[in-house]
Amino acid sequence: MAPIELSGNWKLAAAVLVGLALGFTLVKSDLIWQKTVRSALQLRNGRIIKSVLLALALGVVFVFLASRAGLLPKALVHPAFLWSALLGGALTGAGLVISSLTPTTAVASLAAGRLRAVWVLLGMALAIPAVKSVSGFLSDTLYRWDMALDRPALPDAFFSAANPGLYLTAVLLALLLLVHFTIGDPEE
Repeated sequence: MAPIELSGNWKLAAAVLVGLALGFTLVKSDLIWQKTVRSALQLRNGRIIKSVLLALALGVVFVFLASRAGLLPKALVHPAFLWSALLGGALTGAGLVISSLTPTTAVASLAAGRLRAVWVLLGMALAIPAVKSVSGFLSDTLYRWDMALDRPALPDAFFSAANPGLYLTAVLLALLLLVHFTIGDPEE
């Protein structure tokens, strides 16, 4: 099966419609406003945290089912490298805390008229040449002592003890319950 591609008029039209639906959903869920995201990061807004945890849990299940149905290519799951993933996650987390926006929410925020999102998008655009300029150093240091994690095999059943997606979904749902009973919603 070929990788997911956007060629052909109907696929491009579907991508535009999905993008419009995603943007509408982001605006209606208040995820494009820095104040809302900042309150979630400060553990003051449980509604946003619960939405994200539920979306991640459902995403794990839907990706598993789509993979089993043959709708996703096998090349979708790449082998990971431990230290590279930790460094990338730390930098992404720092960027989220500083800007209170992700790349998707920054674009939706700009489209909704929040001009300060330009600075976030500019910072993200400048990160690309910054990574290219330090990639030689990273190749000589970090990647040399990095540990490759094996490509996970897709189990036959979702409710299998060998399925890491089952454990991830259980952890996400447990966190969802923890957030539900500990952090209040802003309306309360």
